Amino acid sequence: MAVFSLWASCLDDECRAATPEAGAVPVLLGPEGMKRGGQPYFVKGAGGEGSMAQLAARGGNSIRTWSTRGLGAILDEAASLGLTVSAGIWLEPECSWFSYSNPDHCARQAERVRREVSEFRNHPALLAWGLGNEVEGDGSNVAFWKQIDRLALLVEELDPAHPTFTAVAGFNAAKAAGMDAHAPHLDFVGINTYGAIVSVRKHLEKAGWKRPWLLTEWGPRGFWESPKTPAGAALEQTSTEKATMIRDAYQKVIRPEGACLGSYVFIWGWKFEATATWFGIFTDEGQSTAVADSLQEVWGGGVPANRAPAIGKLEGVPMKGIQPGGTFEARVTAVDPEGDPLEWRWAVLPEATRHDGQKKFPMPKPVAGSLLESGPGRALLKAPEKPGTYRVHIWVKDGKNHAATANLPLTVR
Repeated sequence: MAVFSLWASCLDDECRAATPEAGAVPVLLGPEGMKRGGQPYFVKGAGGEGSMAQLAARGGNSIRTWSTRGLGAILDEAASLGLTVSAGIWLEPECSWFSYSNPDHCARQAERVRREVSEFRNHPALLAWGLGNEVEGDGSNVAFWKQIDRLALLVEELDPAHPTFTAVAGFNAAKAAGMDAHAPHLDFVGINTYGAIVSVRKHLEKAGWKRPWLLTEWGPRGFWESPKTPAGAALEQTSTEKATMIRDAYQKVIRPEGACLGSYVFIWGWKFEATATWFGIFTDEGQSTAVADSLQEVWGGGVPANRAPAIGKLEGVPMKGIQPGGTFEARVTAVDPEGDPLEWRWAVLPEATRHDGQKKFPMPKPVAGSLLESGPGRALLKAPEKPGTYRVHIWVKDGKNHAATANLPLTVR
């Protein structure tokens, strides 16, 4: 029997990992979940390039990458901290220069996968191989699923000690059917979901999914699924709202039952995507938000000794637009759980004009002349002279490397 058989047919006395080569720690899937080195292992992880030391200190046990770029150093650092790594292998999307219906394209892809797996397969921090991220489209591309199955078999041949998965954008019946019919050798599915996280188990049940699953990306409500202003700009949750959502979703969904293997929250670190604060669990200056505090609690690390400030709704920003050069007063309330003195950082930033999850965008510079006065809980702001969409941001810092965030779009007409 293959090392990682289908969940439904795998019995305890049948599921044995092949003898790994020196250094590798075998990972086994069975009816009772995942085992690593013979011990139960539930993934309490994050994706991103933030501090692995902080991840470990807060109770996390694993990180996820989207490619093998710099993987050797990542694996080494993870091992030194007692963390594991789900190593992503980037797969080409269906496009003008690559087709999963083209045997030559698939053969070249497979050869690259062979090289990448062969290089890192024996590292003791390796947990699993991620074959592509959101490459499946709507789930109807049979050629893609057949290639995924060939790649899963290839990885099993090269590295029988570590399972394989592919990460899909949401989960539906078409994707479940494609994997079940054409990729039976894939060991589990990774699911990327945000606002719909609370419905994941319902969707899995509705689709008849019986195999293991893991949340490979999850976090706050995404900008594509959020309420909008009259001008069409997405409304972002405050860091306090995100922290509450993260805690509630974890407790309701991410638990070791029903073939759930754990999760990787997004994103451990900071990135500019949609806004300067949307997905980052840390700020651009490196302060942790209340989301990190919630994760520490649900990961079993206890209540942090010093927590991030809590912040209320940002008010006073003209939601229906404002004329160029117009002034307004923005207001917000914030408190620190330990009573630490707070520092208020206000800025008007240009709105993102495009979104590309594959690229890194720098922190934009604040619009010059937009901040007229500022103080605790308030700022007098001036609208930019150039019409367009901007965003009023507030960061409230406690001086202990923690912060709260909130923002609202500003339309200049």
